[in-house]
Amino acid sequence: MTPAIELRDVHKAFGDLRVLEGVSLAVSPGETFVLLGRSGAGKTVVLKLIEGLLRPDAGQVLLEGHDLSTVKAKELLELRGLLGIQFQSGALFDSMTVFDNVAFPLRERHLLPTAKDIEARVCETLALVGLSEAANELPAALSGGMRTRLAFARAYGVRPRILLCDNPTAGLDPLLTEAVDDALAAGKRSLGATIVLVTNSLPTAFRLGDRLALLHEGRLVEVAPPEAFKRSTHPAVTAFLHDWLERRRA
Repeated sequence: MTPAIELRDVHKAFGDLRVLEGVSLAVSPGETFVLLGRSGAGKTVVLKLIEGLLRPDAGQVLLEGHDLSTVKAKELLELRGLLGIQFQSGALFDSMTVFDNVAFPLRERHLLPTAKDIEARVCETLALVGLSEAANELPAALSGGMRTRLAFARAYGVRPRILLCDNPTAGLDPLLTEAVDDALAAGKRSLGATIVLVTNSLPTAFRLGDRLALLHEGRLVEVAPPEAFKRSTHPAVTAFLHDWLERRRA
């Protein structure tokens, strides 16, 4: 089976700062792959490489078997059409209502034939994340957790085959984190999408991930299912888990 996403010995540097030094991974169709690592480890860089917004200095990035560095511009745009992207900042349109934020990519990419179809899709998506009552609100009127769920709804609304999520629960309390996790899980069940999830929340990682990976000093030092990841004896993994627990206790 062709991986939905594959990185082959990928290297990426910004000037003298070497961020990725030989990262290889393969994400199967329908898998939720969780990428962990300390701040600045290069997790968002991996997502931008998958999006085709960055190109590797060496190695290959493939979407469903297509090498992003060799495809023509038109094909790259078509491949990006496979993706739904939840940005770390949310990247919401503050002058648009909740409804129109979700409808925007559907309209721009002409993904549905009629305005009635778009309305039905948006309403279905907002119901999934518990935002039906806020459809006519502006993002500024929403809580942090609601804005996060809206960002997910906009990414999910296009019904992508591959969903990229960059730290969707950052800064949320445990109850809101669980609500966002539930929305992600519901989206995956109904869509069957492949998900690459960057997160700093270990509960989210263990709750949602089929496999977890730790990015450390430019390399993936452990890739394993949740229970095996917890039992890892790799020093970087044990230190990462210990530090997270200490922060929770503080």
